[in-house]
Amino acid sequence: MSFDHIHHHVPPAQVIAQKYGLFASQVQHRLNVISAFDFGTSDRILEIGCGQGECTAVLAAALPKLKIDAVDPAPLDYGSPQTLGQAQTALKATNLGSRIQFHQNDPITLLSQAGEDSFDGAVLCHCLWYFSNEEEILQTLVAAKGKVKNLYVAEWALKATKPAAQAHVLAAMMRATCEAHIPDSDENIRTPVGPEAIKRLAQEAGWKLRKQDWIIPAEQLQDGGWEVDMLLYQGGQSFLRRAKDKIKEERIVVLLENMLEAVKNAASGGVCSMDVWVGVFT
Repeated sequence: MSFDHIHHHVPPAQVIAQKYGLFASQVQHRLNVISAFDFGTSDRILEIGCGQGECTAVLAAALPKLKIDAVDPAPLDYGSPQTLGQAQTALKATNLGSRIQFHQNDPITLLSQAGEDSFDGAVLCHCLWYFSNEEEILQTLVAAKGKVKNLYVAEWALKATKPAAQAHVLAAMMRATCEAHIPDSDENIRTPVGPEAIKRLAQEAGWKLRKQDWIIPAEQLQDGGWEVDMLLYQGGQSFLRRAKDKIKEERIVVLLENMLEAVKNAASGGVCSMDVWVGVFT
């Protein structure tokens, strides 16, 4: 089912947002990503790392015949203010629910149980940074090969076309540096892979890049501001207290203290979200 073919029938982002309890800016961003994916004649999609189902809802609302299997290994009581379980249950109760099946499972396990070409595509939208390491990403992409026909990836590009997005890039790298030194971390930035790393891992897994694109987010997209605000809460002291408690190497803590200064400087003129990279593989 082609998004371009039906795009004039897609409800505006504001309408989708109000109907399903989402932020209009988040909906519009995901509509932009879906348009860049250009699904072609996809009827059944596996969404990996679906979280609370934000992208799931937009996929289902934009493509009214699409059936979605959405998988996430996170506990159903994870998340705030709504947990994953609460958000997914609420979405299932809407008019979209009959076309969505949520799975609280490891994606590799789910894929291992799927038949050949079970899915027209697998969507990984802003989820790769949650993975524990690159090896886990690689094994997931290997598991998808042969079970899905196409791979659709959208992730933060570690690139700031707008100067105000530089603070988002720095904040992301600072948090990733911290989490890399905390073995049991379950934070949302653990493996901040950029486009080149994603393409390398996909190639190692047997995928070929068919197309790629970059999206410069609208200023209304809040992710960059959220990330920086979380880092600079209490002037960054809350973040540094956790780092000092969890990380025993003093030189890493000193590095984080100086990175914090760089984030503060970059954020002083305002913050917006960094660029997004979109890749389609076959």
